[in-house]
Amino acid sequence: METHGRDTILSSRQLTATRRRIILFPLPFQGHINPMLQLANILHNQGFEITIIHAEYNSPIHSNYPHFTFKSISDRFFELATKVDAGVIIQYLNRSCEDPFRDCLTGLLAEYGEGSVSCLITDAGFHFTQAVADSVKLPRMVLRTSSLGCVLAYVALPFSSESGYFNLTKEDSNYETSVPEFPLMKVKDIVKMTNNPESMGEFVSDMLHQMKASSGIIWNAFKELEESALETISHDFSIPSFTLGPFHKYFPASSSSLIEQDRSVLSWLDNQAPKSDIHKFWECCTYNRVRVSRSGPWAGEYRHTIFVGG
Repeated sequence: METHGRDTILSSRQLTATRRRIILFPLPFQGHINPMLQLANILHNQGFEITIIHAEYNSPIHSNYPHFTFKSISDRFFELATKVDAGVIIQYLNRSCEDPFRDCLTGLLAEYGEGSVSCLITDAGFHFTQAVADSVKLPRMVLRTSSLGCVLAYVALPFSSESGYFNLTKEDSNYETSVPEFPLMKVKDIVKMTNNPESMGEFVSDMLHQMKASSGIIWNAFKELEESALETISHDFSIPSFTLGPFHKYFPASSSSLIEQDRSVLSWLDNQAPKSDIHKFWECCTYNRVRVSRSGPWAGEYRHTIFVGG
């Protein structure tokens, strides 16, 4: 099942008459906090009251959002070793945040009163929240902050296979070969995803399972950019998909950014050949093909192929 565009999810004002608050819970990382806060602003503009539960690590700046209510929970992030794989970090947070989040959510529901909270929206990476939401009978929706193609890559990649890509080295003959599932990629690109495929595979499996158990998926993407990926996901996930992005078109990320924005790519883009296709590789080792068509110095359709890592 699929639903496209902000009008579909946000125009039903009659649904907010008696259940006007939404509780959100972002992962505490740069590429996850910003989209969640942008989504919160979109929902607030549609008449919802907003409560943000957040981890202590990388806490958002509350004063930038006086129209939101913030609740901080313990995450014990300081107990984590400094040099660990992303899968290990996120799985650790799913364990360390579970009890504090449950206590916080239960307290908020008691404070706001029965029926006053419309739903819970969490980052898809916080997969433990589905069980918590079910226990308090609160609908949970998930936000995927990266591309739809990233989810397809997660589904396809053999994290748990002993003979898979992740165990190859530069000495292996297949190291420089193309990946059948993603022909524009090489095996060496897949290897760089994680140095702990077991932990990453566990995280991906848990995340995808709980995404399917949720009440719907909100994507920071738009249909026209990833139409084929959306069609595939709609067959695999029998829940609504809402392609509301890109969020930054409605609210800029600067006020919630944890790092200074690097705008040097714009001058680089000015120097590229006219009519170029830009292939942007995300951390999931899939890609978006972006045909730039906009006003200003980048106007027109780009057809020359450019590959950009990320």
